[in-house]
Amino acid sequence: MDEKLLKEIEFLLFAAEQLVWKKADHVMTQLYWDIGHCLRELKEEELRVMSHVLSKELNVEARLFETAYYFYRGNPIKKKALEAAA
Repeated sequence: MDEKLLKEIEFLLFAAEQLVWKKADHVMTQLYWDIGHCLRELKEEELRVMSHVLSKELNVEARLFETAYYFYRGNPIKKKALEAAA
């Protein structure tokens, strides 16, 4: 195997992987924000119940909804920016 070719392709794969993870991080941050926004009116007790209902209905871990809820509530700067834009 040509060592130069191997290194060049390895570099390209690594660079692509970095781009995918960077984009995935942005996508997940936005997803947490959007789901949290949908759940924002719930009280914590209601959140636990709703998380389990959504988990069963959508075949997703219940923890995703709880994380999104707390993520939304813990990011007031983004919240204020969105309110100002509206």
